Amino acid sequence: MLSGDTSILKTHYDILGVKEDACLEEIRTSYRSAILNKMQKATETSYPEHGTGDRFLEIQRVWELLGNIQSRGVYDTKLRALRQDAIGAEDVTFEDLTIEDAGDVVEFLYQ
Repeated sequence: MLSGDTSILKTHYDILGVKEDACLEEIRTSYRSAILNKMQKATETSYPEHGTGDRFLEIQRVWELLGNIQSRGVYDTKLRALRQDAIGAEDVTFEDLTIEDAGDVVEFLYQ
């Protein structure tokens, strides 16, 4: 769903190159364009691109999720929650943690 740290989020919307508030028709158009571009690039070269099949599958999975209203709603909810968690985690500093040393194990706790 998300990759990298919170400053570099790659979402399903990024894969299709659409905004998160895009309508279904915009998502469908971008999906079709992405598939056609991949097909065109694959036929233009005499050697297939490495990972072309993987890219097709990725685009297809994204479309299946974002093209369905219910699954898109669930995805959007999870995406917002992940972003909220990431923002909260960035607010915690090392000074906010308490250290418990149990000999072999050192634990950092946040109240």
